Formats: sequence, C-alpha cells, structure tokens
Amino acid sequence: MKLSRILYFLIAYLTSFTSFQLKPVYSSATILNCNSKIPKGVPCLIKATSYNVEIEKVDICPKNPFPDFRTTPDYAGSLCLNLYDKKINSGKLNLTNNSKLEIPEKTNDNREYKYISIIFKNKFTVSGKFSSNEKSWNSGKKGPKNVLKAKDNFEVPKKFSEKLTNWRGLNNLDNKYCDNNGGTFSRCDLNYNGYKLTAIGLNENFIETYGEKTKYLFYNVELSPPISLNKEKKGTIDIKYQRNLEVYGDGKEIKSISVAPLLLRAFFTEI
Repeated sequence: MKLSRILYFLIAYLTSFTSFQLKPVYSSATILNCNSKIPKGVPCLIKATSYNVEIEKVDICPKNPFPDFRTTPDYAGSLCLNLYDKKINSGKLNLTNNSKLEIPEKTNDNREYKYISIIFKNKFTVSGKFSSNEKSWNSGKKGPKNVLKAKDNFEVPKKFSEKLTNWRGLNNLDNKYCDNNGGTFSRCDLNYNGYKLTAIGLNENFIETYGEKTKYLFYNVELSPPISLNKEKKGTIDIKYQRNLEVYGDGKEIKSISVAPLLLRAFFTEI
C-alpha cells in the first residue's frame, strides 16, 4: 500500500450504554478478520501487537465544528465542550490504553451534543504478526512492505511508523472510500465497513492542509442519538480502542502488514 494512502481505512465506531451510536450505512467495502489461511488478492484484519498514536484534543459539540466551507475547526462558534486538551491536561491520551474522560462540572446550559471530534497526531506507530499453520510473518521496521518471516513464534515483530499525506494518492485518483466525490487532498468523508466519519489533515496551527505539512488529523463523527447534558447531569465518556492491521498476501506469502481501520468505542455513563 502506498504511503500516501495508508490511512484510507481509518474509522471511528462509537457506541454507548444509552444507545449512543453511529448509524450503519451498509458499505460494500468490508474487510474481514484473518483466519489461518494466507490472504490472496484481498486484505484481512489482525490485532496489532502494538499500536500507538497520540491524541491532542477531544471535544463534543452541538453543531458540526468543521463544515466543508471552513479551513479550521470552529469550537467556539459550535458551542463545543472540551473533554481533553494536551496543552492543558497533564496526562497523555494514546492508543496504548483506554481513556476515561469526565464531563466538566462547568456545564451549565441544557444542550444536546451531536458530534464528537478527536485530533490525532499524524504519526501511527504499529507492529504486528500473522500466522498460518506453522509459518509466521512479522512486520519490519522499514514499513508495510518490509515483512519478515519469523524464525519462531517467540520472535517479536518490529515497530514502524506511517503518516497520511493526502487522500487522493500520488496520481490524484478518486478514493473509493471518500463519499465527497472521491475526496480532496486534505478532506475525506469516509465510508467504510458500514460507518461514516469526516477526516481532515491539519497543519501545526490546526488549519486544513495536505502533504508534508500534515501534522495532525481531525476526526468528526455524528452521534445518534445526541448526548443531552445539563448542570445537574454528571458522567464520563470512556473511549476504548480496537487496534487492527491489514494483511495482504498472494496466497503463498505475506506481502504487507499496514495500518488498518482505527476503531474507537465511546461509552457515556451517567453518575
């Protein structure tokens, strides 16, 4: 998979104890879990041995904070409620563990929050292993196509990092997973495995961009139904992660192990 396309498949999937979830759209592009058979011509999914990406910011919003006519998210104008900001909060959020975020006590207004947005640092560091019968293949440190035959099942796969540069690839081709006419270089209305989100490249100042200036990735997901909050209502949002990798093969050998759909489950719990 080309480096400029490695994050075509990133997606957030959110559910909740109060039926807070995304509505499926039944996309035909479904990637199945791997079995013991080496894949041929189509990818399959494995659980990553390690999967790390830093989270910069998490907000819930009554309005879409990043409509397509804007070039930067409008948190104030969208009346967003910040749950985490790396510049303010002392603890780090990343995909090595699950995250519990408290609803701020300063929530005074009665509002319905219809969106959750997350800004990730544009660097995904992963490793993984695929096994078929008595053979195993490990990820190498040089990237997705650097796949190494494991000497034994105890050999640890190497970590490698990938970044998004744009959604249309080096040849400026439509991305079949982007509903916005194949995507722009910086923005994709992603539709994958039956769920939707908007993913946008940002520079260091959180302005929409693509290419080597893409330092962050903005994700925006519409919640259905929305979360209703007021000053008496307290609770937490627990974010749980599913860390998957995509495996490609020719039926005989594994050819690549790359970043797969980023799956997130968020549970709202009233306390």
